[in-house]
Amino acid sequence: LTFLDSMAGEYEDYNTTSKDYDTGRRPVGLEVFIGAIARLMDGQLKKATVVDIGCGTGNYAAALSPFVGQVTGVEYNSGMLEQARRKTAHLSNVKVIQGDATKIPLPDGVCDVVTCTQVIHHLVREDFSGLCQFLKEAKRVLKQKGVLIVNTCSPEQSLKCWISGLMVPNAGKIVSEKHVPLDILYSKMSDAGFTVNAVLTHCFQTLYAPSVFKDPLGPLSKEWRSLDSVWSCASDEELEQAQLEWKRRQKEGTTHEIFEER
Repeated sequence: LTFLDSMAGEYEDYNTTSKDYDTGRRPVGLEVFIGAIARLMDGQLKKATVVDIGCGTGNYAAALSPFVGQVTGVEYNSGMLEQARRKTAHLSNVKVIQGDATKIPLPDGVCDVVTCTQVIHHLVREDFSGLCQFLKEAKRVLKQKGVLIVNTCSPEQSLKCWISGLMVPNAGKIVSEKHVPLDILYSKMSDAGFTVNAVLTHCFQTLYAPSVFKDPLGPLSKEWRSLDSVWSCASDEELEQAQLEWKRRQKEGTTHEIFEER
């Protein structure tokens, strides 16, 4: 996922990573999305038009399809875009287009809901200009009473809730610092004209499919690591140390403790 012409928001080669996303990621918190849309639409979900910004390989777009009227996925990365189009080709109410979150290629007031899942930490953070431009664009494409749903992590959650944060803490810190502190997010949303109506902490499921999340190979598997961008930020030395530690835990039979902690 990247939404910057400079490609500065990419932590790794997402054209390659996109090939593995569908094997291990799932649309966690979908019921929260559906609940919010139902409240907005007074229960008439089938009338809802949704724009999913940074749709990746289309997991959420495909999952929302049976419940709403129309879903438009917007994705910058060509590899992710190809996977999303392939996944949703059979869904008549889903279309996927290439676009930038800070320059959404859609007209004003086109949708009831904008969703954005694990995306905003890919935007420029130094002065939050990328985030502010995205929020401005989200407000523009929404109808007057539309709703923006943002699924993200605080810096603390990013560092503490992923196995990578424990195994490669230096890399975890790099990525956690790109996540927007929630008080700043709320402030920037207010500046863009949004009112924060609800904040939900969803911590009962992992973004990984259970069978993939608890893969005993863990960080020894390149495919497993590709599902979490933090690993791509680890130095060769830090990755080697993490893999040695994992092998030690394998011998001791304690790898399950890491899964339980996260």
